Amino acid sequence: MKNALILVSDDLSAENPHLLQTIQKLLSNQIQVTVLVMVLNFQTAVKTIENLNKVLLGTQEKLKIVNWFDLVENQSGIDSELKPFTNRSEDAFTKKVFQLANQKTVERYFDHHFLEYEKHYQNSKLRTIKQFNQGKLQYQFSFDEQARNREIVGFLESKPINYTVLNTTDQQLYHCSVKPAQMRTYTVASDSVFANRGRILEEQIEGSKRRNVVQIEVENPQYSVHDYVEWRPYTNIFEFYSEQIRKLVDDSQHTGIFIDLKSNELMSGYLQTFTTFNY
Repeated sequence: MKNALILVSDDLSAENPHLLQTIQKLLSNQIQVTVLVMVLNFQTAVKTIENLNKVLLGTQEKLKIVNWFDLVENQSGIDSELKPFTNRSEDAFTKKVFQLANQKTVERYFDHHFLEYEKHYQNSKLRTIKQFNQGKLQYQFSFDEQARNREIVGFLESKPINYTVLNTTDQQLYHCSVKPAQMRTYTVASDSVFANRGRILEEQIEGSKRRNVVQIEVENPQYSVHDYVEWRPYTNIFEFYSEQIRKLVDDSQHTGIFIDLKSNELMSGYLQTFTTFNY
């Protein structure tokens, strides 16, 4: 194996302590490593990449960290009708400004007693606009470094229910709807770093080693994915991830694919021509 691609698909994968261990081990063996961050929430993806860059600073020669949103930014899409602005000017609202820590600023706009929308800034750059309906969060619009809208998240009862991915010209590319989460069960050693990633179901004694074995239950988010351009529905999020990986990797004999333990089993069927590993 000359190259490795590591998929980071959600918050849980980004926090997996084996992620950094795997990256550092591969780099020490002089393997070219690409970390593909495919976290659906745009702002979380940006934060994940920032954190990885901080920790891995100085190992950049054979390391490339890729934000999936950057890979699709020039794809053609269809025009988005949903815009992050109201039909009324800001003067029609009561505006309140809050200065927060770490160069963060929040502008809130009220119509009488109801919060209509918020603008969130970091270092004077617009990051998100949150739109409310009767005081409840309805949409969140995320912006990149050039203040271009890259994602729209729809909410219901304060929980995200869909993600619409945009290119840099405000066109829709993909729509991901949240489905009921599936619970996956794993048996791991109690001293494993995985033991604190879920709910303990039972404990056992493992032979003469007398080491506790705990069974954990991990909630695995599920999504239905639709390609706006080709009007193609994907079977599940794992088929979608796998296709994006194939766009980056065309030499399966020399590239190993590393996937979080909780997703490897579900994705392996879509990556049969590749050698896959857990982290």
